[in-house]
Order: sequence, then C-alpha cells, then structure tokens
Amino acid sequence: MAEVDDAFGFDEPIQPAAYLGPTSLDDALALLAEHGDEAKVLAGGQSLLVFLRQGLLAPSHLIGLRGIAELRRLEATPDGGLTVGAMVTQHTLETSPLVQARFPALADAAAVIASPPVRRQGTLGGNLCHADPTGDPPAALIALGADVEIARAGGSRRLPVEDLFRDYMDPAIEADELLVAIHVPPPAPRSGVAYLKYRLRGVDTALVGVGFGATLAEDGATCADVRIGLVGAGTTPLRATEAEAVLRGAPLTDERLAAAARAAAHECAPLSDTEASEWYRREMVEVFVRRAAQVALRRIDGGNAA
Repeated sequence: MAEVDDAFGFDEPIQPAAYLGPTSLDDALALLAEHGDEAKVLAGGQSLLVFLRQGLLAPSHLIGLRGIAELRRLEATPDGGLTVGAMVTQHTLETSPLVQARFPALADAAAVIASPPVRRQGTLGGNLCHADPTGDPPAALIALGADVEIARAGGSRRLPVEDLFRDYMDPAIEADELLVAIHVPPPAPRSGVAYLKYRLRGVDTALVGVGFGATLAEDGATCADVRIGLVGAGTTPLRATEAEAVLRGAPLTDERLAAAARAAAHECAPLSDTEASEWYRREMVEVFVRRAAQVALRRIDGGNAA
C-alpha cells in the first residue's frame, strides 16, 4: 500500500490507497473494469486530492494516468479540428500557439483558471470530470461545438460536451469508463468564438462564465449558427438553447443580441451562495452574453482581438 500524503502539501496522511500506474490506455481501462467503484482516477490531482484530504472519498485504489503518453496528445486533425488528450494541462492549452491561433476561446478559458501553479498541474480531462458548475472550459467547449470521447474496455463512445453533465458534480461517466479525449471541430468560415469570465478575485471560480460562438451567413450580417455555453448559471454547465433560437437566422443587431442575452438570463437557473445571489448571477449572465458576443464577432475572419 502507498500513501498519498504530505508530498502533496498536506499536513496529515490521506486515507491509504494502493497506487496503480498503467503505461497504456488498455491497461488503465482493464484496471477500471477490475476495480470499478473502489478506484479513483488521478490526473492532475487538483480536485481529487482535496476530496481525499477532506475524507469525502476513500478509494482502495488510485489509478494514475501520468504514464500514458496517448492522453497527453494535442494535435490538429486533418480537417483542421483539434484533438486534446485528457491529460493535457491548462497551461499547455493557455500557451499553445496552435490553440491560440485556431481556437482562442479555449486558450481564453484555460488562462483564467485559478492560479499558474494550478494550471500547470490541472488537466482538461480532470476539469471536465470534476463537473464543477463554475468551471471555465465547459462553456468554451460548448461554444466550440466540442465532443468528449469516453472509453471502456472493449469500446468507446462520444457525446457533446453539454451532455456530459448529469447533475451537480456528476459527469455521465460510469465507474469502468475513462474520458480519454476532447474533439473540437474545425472553425467554420465566417465564425468567431470567445469565452469571458466574471469573478471577484483572480483565483476564484466563475460567478458567471459565457462561451459564445457565432457563424455568419454569406451576407455577412445574418446569424447562420450560434452556440452559447454558460457556467455559474445552474447546477451544471449548460447550453443556452433559448437564447440561441433568438439569434439563429436573424440579423446580429445590437437589439437582437440584447434579446438573446435576456433569454439566456431567463432560461438559466443560478444558485444563491455567499458569493452572489441568484438575481445577481442572472443579471451578469445577461451582461456577459452581450460582451462575449461582441468579442466573438470581432474574431470573425481570423481576428483574435479581445
């Protein structure tokens, strides 16, 4: 048995657990099939180690993913899309020239997560599996139209990012499954995507975060397609489909964008807590949908201006 203890900065040992370090994806999936609910997957550890230290989880086995090279890939696909392995860190996404140039909204989201030390350790897959409703990447990935790839021994499946979140901190991933990659489609012609976050302090999670992606029709004024992702606006990250319906097929005027922002504020279901009330979060959803839309529209035709 190995203990995950004060080597990670804690004063007292965490509940002892056997550490397993597979070096291939097949081995990791086989271990998940064998140990099921008794095992937890360790990626960057920025969320899991906190839960272990607080005694909220006590697995008998920890399955570490650092030795699996396949999960660290970050590469363009032949059609111009992007494949991000689950173990790619937020720092890598924040600083990657490929991501900055082709998918700046994803770099935007990675760059505002917590602090630099957290971004160097925390992974995109770990963030999504944590399913925090205030996490930044889900809103950007929803706006980008991304899918997640989930594998188990013997097969895999894909689903849109917005369908990954069943409930509060409850991803649609079974005990014998592993999120292995995130797939982002190629940017459409005449499209732009942005992510904006509202927080009180630099290291805070989002009071509200908005991902906004729009594609213009050939006339350069009508909205051919749109995707709006929200965080801090409910018990899970969510897609604002009612707001999208206000814009799709219509001219992207200031008045139409304001109407869509109001629709997003109406359809979301924020929680009240010590940081902000439900009413305030709704107000900020309305404000930040408009602001994210403005940034996204400035990015159309390759501009990355914020």
